[in-house]
Amino acid sequence: MPGPAVSVSIAEVSSLRIQERFVSIQGEGALVGVPSSFVRVAGCNLRCSWCDSPKTSWAAEGEATAVDDLVRWCADGPRHVVLTGGEPLLFEPAAALSRALRAAGHHLTIETAGSVRREGFEADLMSISPKLSHSTPWAKAADLGKPRLAQVHERDRLDLDLLRGLLREFDWQLKFVVRSEAPALEADLVEIDALLDHLGLRDEDRARVLLMPEGTDASALMRGYRDIDEAARARGFRLGLRLHIHLYGHRPGT
Repeated sequence: MPGPAVSVSIAEVSSLRIQERFVSIQGEGALVGVPSSFVRVAGCNLRCSWCDSPKTSWAAEGEATAVDDLVRWCADGPRHVVLTGGEPLLFEPAAALSRALRAAGHHLTIETAGSVRREGFEADLMSISPKLSHSTPWAKAADLGKPRLAQVHERDRLDLDLLRGLLREFDWQLKFVVRSEAPALEADLVEIDALLDHLGLRDEDRARVLLMPEGTDASALMRGYRDIDEAARARGFRLGLRLHIHLYGHRPGT
């Protein structure tokens, strides 16, 4: 439920670099299928090898947009709003936006890798996607002649203390992108099991963990669901669909 109404001071009304904003359905996670407004910020501290929104990370681009303009835009759309990226938690204006949206009565999901933390955010659901080791772009960074991009990603992709703090503070779900073919899938599952043990996840919370196959092609995703379904059920996890891709394809504004 939205929190108590709060005012956003003029000093907080600044701008965010927005890569895109659109109205669609939530394609992933516990709220799959829910009509939602999406606000996608440009800028990310990580460089995933399989990033499906490179215009927010590898080649970030976007238009500076005032926070109050975004609030007014969301007011004309669904109650549910998704603040995504890139990495929203990098930006102080995104925190002001989160408070303003909840004060206006929206249900707010924030999508984050959980690798940075900034105070002042509010959310009804923190959708956290910790990055596994296969996300580190060793080959791509080398091809670009920028090996440090991979080194920084590997250094920063996981912070267990930070993740524990997010799980304590917010209602949450965990989404893991996994490779769907053996033996890569088994390696990813071992990594996930170890991470959840370190986080002290309770058995009853495992239903809030979703496994999603890597990829943005609908046919490949269907094969991936079949490949990871048994492993997800055996661990008490959920199978993470990407409904928007099956409905609209992998394209902007969906």
